[in-house]
Formats: sequence, C-alpha cells, structure tokens
Amino acid sequence: MSKLSFAPSYTNREDLSRDPQTSPEILTQLSDDINPSIRYFVAVNPSTPPETLTKLSIDSDYIVRRNVASNSNTSPETLNQFADDINSNVRRRVAENPNTPSEILTKLSNDSDYIVRRNVASNPNTPSETLVQLDALEAAYLVTNS
Repeated sequence: MSKLSFAPSYTNREDLSRDPQTSPEILTQLSDDINPSIRYFVAVNPSTPPETLTKLSIDSDYIVRRNVASNSNTSPETLNQFADDINSNVRRRVAENPNTPSEILTKLSNDSDYIVRRNVASNPNTPSETLVQLDALEAAYLVTNS
C-alpha cells in the first residue's frame, strides 16, 4: 500500500484520505490527487504532515486552502500567509484555529468580514487588548446602525 501508482478506485482513495490512521507518506501521495475532494480530506486529516499542508496551502481550490487553515498541524507561517487570503472562508478558518498565534489574530481583528472578527473574538489565543478593540468596533457598529 506504500505506492498509489496502482490507481485505486476513488472510494479507496477517499477512505484513505479520510482515515486518521493513514500513514503520513500515503497522505503526502494523496495530496497530489487530481480529484479536489481527495485533497480536501487530506487537508483536514490530523495525520497529514506540516510539509504536506504547506504544499496544499497554494492549491487553487479555496476549499483545500480552507481545510488546511483549520488543520492543527498547519505551521504558523502558513496561517500567516492565509491571513491575507482573498477568500474569506480561508481567513475565517485561520481565525478559529486554536493554534493561530496571537499576532495573526490581532491582524485578523481588522478584517472586513464580520465572521472573521467574530472567530477572532472566540479564539482562546486572542490577546485581551485585541478583544477590547473588537468590543469597541462592535459597539460603534451598533450605534451607527441603530
């Protein structure tokens, strides 16, 4: 099972990509799959190594990137890269990832997307000063729109 060149069926590849018991080597091989849904599952698999997640972080499919952003094995460097992703769904996942460093959360606290800011407020790594800033922004918004 160490080589996937025998082209297993989609169902077998999907099962492998979803299974947390799949070896990091197999997950790395599956990360090159032409089918994006296989890459989706590899990106969220807790056994996917950080190097493979870094490779998947430049995938053209935003769902792959979004799933990488939610994986606890994703490096702080990759999470920082995602803080500027054009797709708000990717930034939302960075903001809720419990391993996102506080500096990145502070940066995301100014995001134009409300859900990104809400996720920052819910993240246990968010510094108290950032929470105060978010509270002030929300209060100003409520006053302006009431």
